[in-house]
Amino acid sequence: MPRTTNGIHYEVRGSGPDSIVLLPGLGCSLTCWSGTAPLLDGYRLVLMDLPGHAGSLRAPADGSSLGRIAGTVTDACDELGLERFALVGLSFGGALGVRIALDRPGQVFAVMAFMPWNAGGTEAGDPVIERFAASFRDVEAITEAVGAMSLDPSRTTDVVRTMTTAVTEQFWHSWLGSGGGAYTSMSGELSGMAVPACYVVGGRDTIAPQDKLIADVRAMPGGRLVFLSDAGHLAPYESPQLVAREIREFVGRYANAPSVRESVAAETARSRSRSSDAVPGSAV
Repeated sequence: MPRTTNGIHYEVRGSGPDSIVLLPGLGCSLTCWSGTAPLLDGYRLVLMDLPGHAGSLRAPADGSSLGRIAGTVTDACDELGLERFALVGLSFGGALGVRIALDRPGQVFAVMAFMPWNAGGTEAGDPVIERFAASFRDVEAITEAVGAMSLDPSRTTDVVRTMTTAVTEQFWHSWLGSGGGAYTSMSGELSGMAVPACYVVGGRDTIAPQDKLIADVRAMPGGRLVFLSDAGHLAPYESPQLVAREIREFVGRYANAPSVRESVAAETARSRSRSSDAVPGSAV
């Protein structure tokens, strides 16, 4: 099982002139991308287990801030020689990708977040987060929670397995606990985003708040929003072909681009010339 010196488990699949780093969601493993990866031929794919998850259980996993987790991931990317890459993440992994793009604009050429954790975090004392924090290793509670966010629970059994057996208590409580990373915000930094960014929102997602995600996209220069009317929160497991199509469409715009800043400027100009209202099944 290949790991970086800081303990991040990774798999490299395919080859091509451009690299895409694929980040799973909270409680997920890199198996999250198993259905999508074979559909992204022409790219060098680097699938990673998140710090404190699955094969990366021993990696530094202080979830009290996205910045600390991002540092563990970027250290791994540096060790793997990833000088220029796109980031694609699911849920928590999507927010982590945004954090890394803000921190490493010269290294990340595009960032795409599927059903991401919103940049503003959550309000202190949020009852949903508190219940989830209290459910560490509670198989019954987690099975119920995953079932509630799944459109096809038969395809998301790996989420239950990983979330109940392969997430460290340190990460779980430092992210979800009182004062943890789930309550922190990076909203004020989004206006400085210098990387082409895209949020993908699912019309059947019961977790990610659409109004907050739309606000995030509006705050980012040239931010792009894709609304998939029939997708749920765990789309990479349930709809890998749909997910792969959107990755190819967005990342392909910037692959081998000579200047990330020029790409952002062009996208910003286009977005200002269009209506900013989202239309189901389309992008803004």
